[in-house]
Amino acid sequence: MDFEKQWKSVTRENRKIEPSSDRRIWNGIEKKIRVKKYIRTSFSVAAVLIPFMAIMGLYLFENGNSSYSVQKELVFKSSGSRQAFILSDGSTITLEPQSELVLAEGFGGENRGVSFKGKAFFSVAKNKEFPFVVDAGGFKVQVLGTQFTLDQRENNKVYLKEGKVKINYKGRSTFLLPKETWLADKNGVEKHFYDNDVERNFDFNDLRFDEAVSQLEKTYNVLIEYPREYKDNIIAGDISGDLEKVLRTISFPFNLNIEKKTHEHIILKK
Repeated sequence: MDFEKQWKSVTRENRKIEPSSDRRIWNGIEKKIRVKKYIRTSFSVAAVLIPFMAIMGLYLFENGNSSYSVQKELVFKSSGSRQAFILSDGSTITLEPQSELVLAEGFGGENRGVSFKGKAFFSVAKNKEFPFVVDAGGFKVQVLGTQFTLDQRENNKVYLKEGKVKINYKGRSTFLLPKETWLADKNGVEKHFYDNDVERNFDFNDLRFDEAVSQLEKTYNVLIEYPREYKDNIIAGDISGDLEKVLRTISFPFNLNIEKKTHEHIILKK
């Protein structure tokens, strides 16, 4: 408005200016007036928006923190292929096809509970404050930090690769050792067995050959065939070692050789 007043005062004083120059100067002044008005308007809008945006930002920040500390329930699924997921606590879950993992509300901040269906390999990050608990329907697996495989496809089965695992099943608690498998079949019958390379101690004092073989079958979940003529022969002694070493020891007096048909099927033959 100052530019406009100045221009009018000049006109009133009858200053001589060419018409073309008069119009050119006036256009320039109008342009400056518009720019100045735009700047004042922008500052006015900013003065209103900045406090509003600050309030909205604070609201979103506070609500963002709230939803992070109380995590919503999340679902991880695998379809036709194996898929790996990293959870917020640092654990890695590798789901086999057609498997599902559901995180409990508050996972990572208030608990580390999950529910599971299918088959998966769990590499659980250590956290002494919140145990990692898997609800697998008919049983629960609890760990602090470990690696294990859980399989529900045929039977309820847990294989511990390393660390410690506690299994709660039908009111009973079972603790697994590394390379040990826990299995509950569809009839609810439980089995515990080890990998073939795990060393165990066996008390075979005054034990029949068939009873010794039966112990090894249960310990390692294998089928051992042998000449039935030796089933009543007595074995004497404590034996320590893995499956192959123990079999060689009890077979030596009878000159039996070991033939491995498969990992779970062994034949002792002459």
